[in-house]
Parts: sequence; C-alpha cells; structure tokens
Amino acid sequence: MPNPIVRLCRLSTVILITALLVQWPMSAAGADERAELEAAFKLASAQYQVALKTLETRGREETAAEVSRLREAFHAVMEHFDANQSALGLDPDYAGTLMQLDVSIVGVLLVIDFGSREAARDALAPIGQSLAELGARAALRERLK
Repeated sequence: MPNPIVRLCRLSTVILITALLVQWPMSAAGADERAELEAAFKLASAQYQVALKTLETRGREETAAEVSRLREAFHAVMEHFDANQSALGLDPDYAGTLMQLDVSIVGVLLVIDFGSREAARDALAPIGQSLAELGARAALRERLK
C-alpha cells in the first residue's frame, strides 16, 4: 500500500490537471463568441454604410429597405450577445445600450416614412458612431482578457 502522503500528492496533481483542462475549452469558447460578435458588428457596420449611401442617392423605399436590413444585421449582434452574455463578460449596461441602439434604428425608419431626407440623415448619423463604440468596447474587453 502506497504512503498516504504520496497518494495525497497524486490526488492533488490529478485534481489540479482536471481543473486546468476544464477551464481550457471555456476560454477557447469565449474567444469564439467574441469573434462571432465582432463579425456581426462588422456586418452591421457595413450595412450601416450601405444604408447611409442609399439615403444620399436613392428614394424613401430603397432607404427604408436598407435601414431594415441594418436592423436585421443589428439583431444578429444582439442575438450573439444574448446567447453568449456570460462568456463575453461585458459590462452590465451593455445590453441596455444595445436595446437603445435598436430603438434608434426604429426611429430612423419612422423618420424616413415622414419623408425628410435631412432628418433621416441626422437620425442615422449617430447610429454609425454607436456601432463603432459598441464594437470597440467588445474588442477592448477581448484585449484586456
């Protein structure tokens, strides 16, 4: 029968290795979720640029369609955030800020329906800045980990 101290050391080593191996897939999964969120932000930002260009060069219907696509792309951002909120580890007010941005996009759709291109431009402009800031906050959180 082995010495109790040797058995204790072996058991401690097994527990330590197990604990380290359990943590490894979770950190890799967290990186995947952050990469997916970043990709969703890039897609939403690209769609924002399309909506902005359409506002300047096309009519109300085309602009409303592009802003609706922007909202769909932004919903993908929200879905990635909701599905992986704990793995992303972002600050508590991040979810509320995402919701406010979604409401702002709905506001742009309403302004487009009223027919004022200048008012639509004014309503759409801060959305691009908010997308950039939220994406940067998510990316900064990744670099800090």
